[in-house]
Amino acid sequence: MGSNASDEPGAFVGRLADQARRLQREARNAIAQGDYSRASALIDDAELLADDVHGLVDDIEHRETDRLMELAAAATTTEPPADDRLRPPRRRLRVAIGASLAMSLALTEC
Repeated sequence: MGSNASDEPGAFVGRLADQARRLQREARNAIAQGDYSRASALIDDAELLADDVHGLVDDIEHRETDRLMELAAAATTTEPPADDRLRPPRRRLRVAIGASLAMSLALTEC
């Protein structure tokens, strides 16, 4: 699961969500085959992955919030340039949150 430095965080979170779904499928197959120890290990891996994704999404959200707070502080002192005006959160944050929710749903279905 290599990472490219030019990838946006949302793309990385999407790959993590794909990995969580793969772990879920493998855990279901292991349960169907009666290999409960392997299924338990896969579920533990999926839980660790979910914790990592939640941490990543939190970091992204904090970074966005800090950036918006800086823009708000600058807005009270001077008129910001037209392209730096406050705007809604970026698409990648919405994608990251959506991927986190999808992983949560995928893990609760197991």
